[in-house]
Formats: sequence, structure tokens, C-alpha cells
Amino acid sequence: MINLENIIRVYHVKFDTSQSLFMGLLSDRQQQLLDWLHTRRLVSITEIQEHFSVSSATAYRDARVLIQAGFAIKASEGLKLPLPPGRLRQEGQCFYCGGMTNERTVFQIQFEDGSQGNACCSHCGLLAVDRPDVASALASDFLYGRMVNVRQAAFLVGSRVNLCCDPSVLCFANEVDAASFQSGFGGQVCSLEQAIVQLQALMRLKASGGG
Repeated sequence: MINLENIIRVYHVKFDTSQSLFMGLLSDRQQQLLDWLHTRRLVSITEIQEHFSVSSATAYRDARVLIQAGFAIKASEGLKLPLPPGRLRQEGQCFYCGGMTNERTVFQIQFEDGSQGNACCSHCGLLAVDRPDVASALASDFLYGRMVNVRQAAFLVGSRVNLCCDPSVLCFANEVDAASFQSGFGGQVCSLEQAIVQLQALMRLKASGGG
């Protein structure tokens, strides 16, 4: 029988070790930003600029470092704290944003310790799938509902169909299906790697007020 508490405890160890390594790579200002985020829980790019007297480019760069290290999550307003590791395996809850999962859009990540985390949609899944402790991932095909390997899937980023997080990211088993859906609802058809880059670009544009 699987012991959920043991799985979570193992994840805690790996999560803490990984984050400790990243912590040593942060600049003094980035560490101060992280400390400030822990007191505020949500800060905007404009607030970062004003608080540290830095340019917009520097504020975005510092924010990106915290996101890539897993210390923060991108929010439409700026940055917010991720869920504590102990909440990552709650049934029916997205391990990334905390929202409720949906079979139509679920994104499943298999971690190297053997545990599994469900993201509510491909938006959250793509933001987490390149973490160093991820072994593999599956996502629900938007048309037929079957689970597909994300490295073989096609993603439609930024379409007008938004069932979950914004910007919308929908998963399809192949490029043909994704392109057919794109013709009616817009967006950009991408591979896994392209989708991650495109999603991050759209989120930066949205945060800057351009979308």
C-alpha cells in the first residue's frame, strides 16, 4: 500500500535540497525580493521597480530568476508565492496554482521519487514541467480526453477557448488536430519546448500591460 505521508516527506527533502542550491545563486537584491515576497505574498512588477529603485528590465529579470528557481509563481499582477510543498498532493487540487483539477484539461507530472502531481491545465503544467525533479508528464487531449505524452503532443497557446488559467494552453495528440482547432479559435500551434517559450512570452506581455 502506498504511504502518502512517506511520499510527501521524500518530496520535502528533494524540494528543500534543490531550493537550497538555487538560494546560493541569488543576488543580494533577489534574496531581498524573496524575503519581501514572503511578507507580502503578492507583489507587482511596478512595486518591485519602486521598492528597489530599478528599471523595468531589471525587475522582470529578478522576477524571472525567482520563478525559474521555483521560489515564486507568475501572477497576472506580478509574482506570488507557490503552494507549500506539503500541499502538492492534495486530491483534486493543482499542485502549481492551487486551483481545482478538471479531467478535460488535467496535466499529470511524474516526479523522480515516484510520486505524481496533477496540474489543473497545460498552462500550469508547462510552467512546472522543466523542473529538475520531473521524470515524465502526460496531458489530456482536449478533443478526445485520452492522456498523451507531452513530448509527442502539440499545444495550442493563446486561443480564444479558455477553460482554466490565462493565457489558455490546450493539449492535442497531434499537430493536425491542433491546427484544425486553431483555424476556428486562433492561437499558436507549438511543440512542448515552443509552448513553454510562447507561454512565458505571453505572460510577460500581459504583466507589462500589453495583453
